[in-house]
Amino acid sequence: MTRWRYGWLFPLVLAICLGGLSAWLGRISQVDVEETALNPNEPQYSMTGINGKRFDEQGRLKENLGAETAWQLPKSDDVTFEKPELAMYNGGQLLYTVKSNEAHYNTENRKVQFQNNVVLTKNADAQRPAGILKTNSLTIDTQTETAETQDAVEYRYGDSHGTANGLVYDHKKGFLNLPSRVKAIIYDPKNL
Repeated sequence: MTRWRYGWLFPLVLAICLGGLSAWLGRISQVDVEETALNPNEPQYSMTGINGKRFDEQGRLKENLGAETAWQLPKSDDVTFEKPELAMYNGGQLLYTVKSNEAHYNTENRKVQFQNNVVLTKNADAQRPAGILKTNSLTIDTQTETAETQDAVEYRYGDSHGTANGLVYDHKKGFLNLPSRVKAIIYDPKNL
């Protein structure tokens, strides 16, 4: 009967030792994480020499955005670019390019706000002539393929050219709206 009394002692001591060892290992392996707030005025990240591409469902190039440098501030949906160049494609064919000194791309609504010496160049296609537009700021909606500004613009569209205050251009419809102070010489390519 003496053997039986001590037969439970070994498993009990072993269980207590293993439980203590497990608690000790759990305690020393815990990592205390302390979050530090990022400075809202300093970039969360920055890049140099970037070139980002987006493709359509068939795998053809749809958008190509390149810049000398880019950065994003903490808790911001806007990415800032220096010397950006955006090229938009349809079916793999180049539609237009936009260059400027600075741009802000919103990752939520996919709009690009180009600023300072903006030049939009549109290639000729089967339905429309080539065009070039110069202004100080231009907002491009990459989803709807529209461009607009309230600033003064100087443009050439085929043989037509002129100036205006403000502009709305819809590439899908081939529609150019110059809302105010328009000075233009317009040629109808069908009558030439």
